[in-house]
Amino acid sequence: MSTTKSSDEQQRLTTLQAQLADVFERVQRNDSEAFGEFHDMLSQQLMAYCLSFTRDVDEAKDLFQGVMLAVFEYRHRYVAGNITGWVFTIARNACRRWEKRQRAVDQLDTTYDVADSGSSSVLDTDEVAAIQQAVLRLDAPYRDCVMLHYFGNMKVDDIAEALSISTSLVKVRLHRARTVLQTTLANFRESLHV
Repeated sequence: MSTTKSSDEQQRLTTLQAQLADVFERVQRNDSEAFGEFHDMLSQQLMAYCLSFTRDVDEAKDLFQGVMLAVFEYRHRYVAGNITGWVFTIARNACRRWEKRQRAVDQLDTTYDVADSGSSSVLDTDEVAAIQQAVLRLDAPYRDCVMLHYFGNMKVDDIAEALSISTSLVKVRLHRARTVLQTTLANFRESLHV
């Protein structure tokens, strides 16, 4: 049964990739209607990916639009291959540039107060912040897989297709990332009890 499901999933991915490639071929010929279709085909996953980095809808929308603009602007540079991987590479680079800008802004803004309260809501907020920071500190290959899987709600097969890697490598990266995140969270919880 799982073999059938796996082959059905592979067939679906192959069909989707072929549809995207066909639509993008029309985009390369300056078909504006095709670009709208291409936009719609990738918008949900791409927006989720951007949102996983920014955690702010407006910022994510800006990033998403920037990615789509770059896709259109550089459409003639695309050479037949993995169209999803090409688009997500543009998105990943845009998100990394955004992160770099945010770190610079955060370094300038060092005048924040941290409330020292014993309420459980502060603990929950601190845990969420610790997890977010731990995810952002992961090495890029692990972080990309985590962001796409947990924040972008993408399946392992879809991630493999988008990143042009094998499904087993995605699974390995997710497993290793979870191990690092579990250790980080355990250390954070332990530091609260000291």
